[in-house]
Amino acid sequence: MIVEMDLYYQIRSRYNDGESIRSIARKLGISRQTVKKYCRGDTHPDERKPYHRDSEVVTQEVIDFARACLEEDKKENLSKQWHTAKRIYDRLVFEKGFRGAESTIRKLVQALRAEMDIPPQADIPLEYDPGDAGQIDWGEATAYIDGQKTKVQFFCGRLCNSCAVFVQAYYSQNMESFLEAQQKMFDFFGGVPSRLIFDNAKVAVKEGFGKHAKATDGYKAFAAHYAFNTEFCNIASGNEKGLVENLVGYARKNFMVPVPRVKSIDELNVKLLASCTDYMNTHKVTTKSVSVKEAYEIERYYLHSIPAYRFDTSKTETPLVYRIPKSSSSAWLR
Repeated sequence: MIVEMDLYYQIRSRYNDGESIRSIARKLGISRQTVKKYCRGDTHPDERKPYHRDSEVVTQEVIDFARACLEEDKKENLSKQWHTAKRIYDRLVFEKGFRGAESTIRKLVQALRAEMDIPPQADIPLEYDPGDAGQIDWGEATAYIDGQKTKVQFFCGRLCNSCAVFVQAYYSQNMESFLEAQQKMFDFFGGVPSRLIFDNAKVAVKEGFGKHAKATDGYKAFAAHYAFNTEFCNIASGNEKGLVENLVGYARKNFMVPVPRVKSIDELNVKLLASCTDYMNTHKVTTKSVSVKEAYEIERYYLHSIPAYRFDTSKTETPLVYRIPKSSSSAWLR
């Protein structure tokens, strides 16, 4: 029987006034068992016994796998490149054929983290018109390339409306890598957004910052060719490019966990592109009403077309050639 607060009050007050259980039950038209249960205040109508049922999907194998992921993180000791609960869930589905809910693994990981004294984490979103903008940024991660533990710089690009992603790894953040990464990003997305939002990267900015930043001649030429506007962020204002900031962390914890072991950086980039494609085909941002794929199918029609001429992103240097005088050439050759 459901006991409302008014009825509960009457049971308690009448009993406190000295009325018998039998009398209370008769006058209120309820069973003596109900009166007996609530009259002394030993329990409350709103109190519910905690429900507990051992999960049939969280087997010892699943627990051991999740624990092994967290222990691997401890062993690698990388402050930004570790398993999230979502990443462990994705790996369980892909590698172990797990059929339970993601929330089940989140609870398991939370319990294991507490047991292993590992603190938890968080995230952000933004709204833009289709084709309006893209955000770009760099991150750093660790990979084993040809058996060597190597620090790699990974370029991240994200379309702001659909949240489609692009990630590629390089050995350094120089101008050639910066331009090549954007060029490949445009190829991958099949077009160019109207503007790119990013940090005051030294390779792109020669002076100033934020709205006062002035792009280098090389970057101005690149931006002019692909016909996009540059929008530099203010110093220490990651919120101005929150979508790509989020992607940097997501890529590190999902595309690069477990720590990649590849023969070459080219092999790593093939894997990263496959992860980007998989993200676009399967992901849905919680704040969006449609999936990334559905939003991208619309957004790509608003992107500017890629120019036919392929911009040369390589570094060009002109060496000085000195003419050797005839009188000294034979001596020089000796």
